[in-house]
Amino acid sequence: MSNVLTQAFVYLLLLGVGYGFKRAGIFRVEDSAFLKSVILYITMPATAVNGLKDLELQPSFLWCFLTGFVTCTVLMAAGLAVARNAPAPRKLVYLFSTNSFNVGNFAIPFLTGLISTDGFAALCLFDIAVAIYLYGVSYSMAEGITGRGGFSAKLLLKKIFTSPVTDAYLIMLALAALHIRLPAPLLRLAEVTANANAFLAMLSIGILFEINFGKKDLGEMARFFALRYGVVLALAAGVYWLLPLAADIRQALCVLLMAPVASVAPLLTRNAGGDGTRAAQINSISILIGIAMMTLMYAVTG
Repeated sequence: MSNVLTQAFVYLLLLGVGYGFKRAGIFRVEDSAFLKSVILYITMPATAVNGLKDLELQPSFLWCFLTGFVTCTVLMAAGLAVARNAPAPRKLVYLFSTNSFNVGNFAIPFLTGLISTDGFAALCLFDIAVAIYLYGVSYSMAEGITGRGGFSAKLLLKKIFTSPVTDAYLIMLALAALHIRLPAPLLRLAEVTANANAFLAMLSIGILFEINFGKKDLGEMARFFALRYGVVLALAAGVYWLLPLAADIRQALCVLLMAPVASVAPLLTRNAGGDGTRAAQINSISILIGIAMMTLMYAVTG
């Protein structure tokens, strides 16, 4: 318990440092683009390699992948049901924010050192499922809502196979299936590089962090998070009590379900013609709630 509390405190401190430096004019929002590139192309792939270096595949991992699909389906259905009478820009907020998770830039750094190799693999497989859903089903639904078209297999494949993080997941899973281990110097390089991931991720999030809304928005925010966490808490109970998984994998999935909204959700919402400002507000608040809920879930399932 003390380890996860320390982790939560450190994350909040790093977020505060990034936000404070932005307010002081030392960092600008534009600076986060460089940090996100470093995270996307260097530290996150290294974290994937380091976390999966001792992986041994087992059939139960399929449940982790399926859990990602089921979770996204249930959350999307709930979100669109609540927003069924809302205008298209608001529906898109619910579409991309309700059923997405910040796995790579938040959950994985947060849980690094707290979960087993199998638990880490569970996060990766869940993340792959969410990525497929986000750029496949969710993208298709957005196109339908705005009347711009439909599903694009080309976009889906491009997003999946041009993502350095997803590519790292797939390569390490393939190596594990073939019982091939990377050379020691490469593993050491990955370990050293991965150590910077959590720091850079939270610093970047802190720079982008912003809460700027009026009292009239509080009701809608409360309804959104009541919906999201009401659903994921029910799903976490199902994962913990019903799935035939080892205790460490069940814990990893349950904690992951409490993670914040994906950092890319505001951008996807805005690009699809939705209310990007509202999506960004939800994203920032979800970080604070996510830290609290992940910490609590880790303690409960530990």
